[in-house]
Amino acid sequence: SIGRPKQGPAAKGPGRFISHDRRAAEELDAVLTVSRALGGKLDLQGVLGVALEEVAEIAGAEGASILLIDPETSVMRFYLAAGPGADAAKSVPLPPGEGICGHTVRTGEPFIVNDAQNDPRLYRRVDNTTGVTTRNILCVPLRSNERLWGVLELINKHGGADFDKHDLSLAEAVGAQIALALENAHLHAEGLRKERMAAVGRTVSGLAHCVKNVLNGIRSGSAVVDRSLAVKDFDRVNHGWGVVSKNFTMLSNLVLDMLSLAREANCHPFPTDVNDLAEQVCQLMTDRAAERGIDVGFVPAENLQEVMTDPTQIYRCLLNLLTNAVDAGREGGRVAVRIYRGPGRPRLTISVADNGAGISPENRSKLFREFFTTKGNHGTGLGLPVTKKLINALGGTIKFHSVVERGTKFVIALPIDGMPNTDKETST
Repeated sequence: SIGRPKQGPAAKGPGRFISHDRRAAEELDAVLTVSRALGGKLDLQGVLGVALEEVAEIAGAEGASILLIDPETSVMRFYLAAGPGADAAKSVPLPPGEGICGHTVRTGEPFIVNDAQNDPRLYRRVDNTTGVTTRNILCVPLRSNERLWGVLELINKHGGADFDKHDLSLAEAVGAQIALALENAHLHAEGLRKERMAAVGRTVSGLAHCVKNVLNGIRSGSAVVDRSLAVKDFDRVNHGWGVVSKNFTMLSNLVLDMLSLAREANCHPFPTDVNDLAEQVCQLMTDRAAERGIDVGFVPAENLQEVMTDPTQIYRCLLNLLTNAVDAGREGGRVAVRIYRGPGRPRLTISVADNGAGISPENRSKLFREFFTTKGNHGTGLGLPVTKKLINALGGTIKFHSVVERGTKFVIALPIDGMPNTDKETST
């Protein structure tokens, strides 16, 4: 035994630890090495490659392989192989039940054959393909709680010796850890697949909901146009067409936002007058804000030179934030846009603030989530996620502060040279 005091009169002294089997110590060391590999950051093939090297070296085998079962066809294939003929072996599939490895799979039991050439179960196609004569072979099943994954195989003990029970114990210990690594990798991959499917489902559901709302708007506007044309009420025709046009614009923006989310953000910085850009957006929103009884104010940055940024993307982000601010405002309210750059600061900030209802605490963590909206049928829930993605692509940050019944302020911080900067300035 390893690490236990010898009992009885043969003991050399109380508390003394003795090992009578150097090989057992080597086997334990091999198992511990594999355990450390499993707990590291290696990829699956790297982890299993370490396991093969260790078990082959300690067992004194010329070759070692991991064969995995195809769950659909039950065919076994060499997943990893080490030793002579390893590369050639990977091209040879083992039909279900064939070979000594197939016998191990059928019985679920470990197996040693020390006279392989005279065993009728030997699958000779592997020898013929690799040019390696299998003298003896040791197979252990790779079984976890979830399923039987395949077989760990050792071939040709060095020096013409036979595989023995010690080799079998080592292979079983290492095989158990290999099976655990395979199961963990499978569970991880399955988890990722489920996450992707869930994300696709959420995206399709959110998109379908947005499109349905837009189509309902187009349908109702079209109905107004049809009825009004029938009675030659052209004022109502104009009203209905306005509804159709508004929803068509919303649909176009939805498509653009979906493309922005799906694609890598491509930004093209060049010298830009951010003051002028922000003022254009404010002027564009003035009429819409006035319809809701909301005043839009703008405070430019003093002595601000042109900065390196992408004006198209900044314009779009500001339009999204200003639209949200106006929609959140109440009659008699105010939306304030301010550009600011502190002396010597490598970043400028753009703030968009309203004095509307604010954002409830339970909604704040969801604000940049795709398709989350507090506007009901009037929003797509894509404006803020797109804005955040574009700002991040420009090397900037976007944050917000909100107080219920007092309003919300979004703050964008951008590098002035078009390059990301670690300065986290967001003051306004």
